Amino acid sequence: MSICSLVVYTNPESMEAVVADIEKREGCEAPAAENGKIVVVIDTPSRDVMSQTIMDLNNIPGVINVALIYEYFEEGGRSETVSQEA
Repeated sequence: MSICSLVVYTNPESMEAVVADIEKREGCEAPAAENGKIVVVIDTPSRDVMSQTIMDLNNIPGVINVALIYEYFEEGGRSETVSQEA
């Protein structure tokens, strides 16, 4: 299991379309968006899937940057937490 939170930076005029694209993706939620900044939560079965999902978000038209804020994962029965300040 892998859970992370991100801030996706986008052009304000593209924000609604980017949020809609994010929300269509399995395991992705966009609970908040304002002024070209979108908070995204991703819940995936593995770090590999999470990593690919983050790369896919980077390729959405209108996205300027994706910043990882927090990551939690369990691998082989042990858990780890990684966080970064934005």
